[in-house]
Amino acid sequence: MTLTLAIPCHNDAAPLGRLLQRIATLDLADQVIVVDDGSVPPLEAAPLAAASGLPPERLTLLRNDSARGPGAARNQALARTSGTHLLFLDADDLPTRELPELLRDLAGEDFDFCQFQYHDTRMDQEHVWGQTPHDQRFWHAAGVDLGALSEVGPDAAAELSRTANYPWNKLYRTEFLRAHAIGCSEILVHEDIELHWRSYVHAGRILASDRIGVIHFVSPEGLRLTNRTGPERLALFEPLGRLATEVRTGADGLYALPFFGFALGLFDWIAGNLDPAWHRDLAAGVRTFVDQHVPEEMLARLRTAEPERTARVLARAGLS
Repeated sequence: MTLTLAIPCHNDAAPLGRLLQRIATLDLADQVIVVDDGSVPPLEAAPLAAASGLPPERLTLLRNDSARGPGAARNQALARTSGTHLLFLDADDLPTRELPELLRDLAGEDFDFCQFQYHDTRMDQEHVWGQTPHDQRFWHAAGVDLGALSEVGPDAAAELSRTANYPWNKLYRTEFLRAHAIGCSEILVHEDIELHWRSYVHAGRILASDRIGVIHFVSPEGLRLTNRTGPERLALFEPLGRLATEVRTGADGLYALPFFGFALGLFDWIAGNLDPAWHRDLAAGVRTFVDQHVPEEMLARLRTAEPERTARVLARAGLS
């Protein structure tokens, strides 16, 4: 196994430097690709390598003169990846010492991707080391919450697919992504939805590990892309529409209920975080998505599985 780490960066030079130092200390990757997505001032490869201790030949720096968003940056890195396996990281993430252990666990294994656990810094307030309760409950339901390496069968995969659609908690086989043209949506937020769901739909062998491989930092200042409350949130309908048919028909429909449940949950979350000026546009987008992509049979299943949320989302959209 040879590992490439792909890292989009926009005006995050200090966290990126910390991340690169950790990568060098752990001797983690054969190739590190940083995509400078319009940072001001621009990043420079030689100082980054020197400050981090990474051998210069392992570091590739790509540059966008203007910001295109993290999805486009990750796709650029994927196109330049030379490693047999790939892990996407955000510039402010930190690998833990368990990540090299996971790589040793996976040596010689044939898999399309391995999903591993992470630490979310919001859990620091609870003095808990690990994932959010939202994700942990799906790991438990899947029966893979304990074990350095577990085989993920179909029923377990359907449960695990319900976890938050993060890009940095999965180690991918590079040729799996390329063979199925799997990448990120080139939008500013919710760019990882297609990467997550298409990976599940097309994967042959999925592995899971309870090793906490990455620390994910959540900004308390609310200044990052994930904190946006404007119309960029509404760009999600295009990737969701592309996914809808593929999820219903692929993998024998295994992921249909989880996917449409996820979509309704996301609509519900956005409604609670969106600037009120855009609520009417959100409602129109939800109506169109439901009318075009959610069959009556699926609506009936959603009403049974999550009656309160389904009723609330449909009512906001003017649907009964």
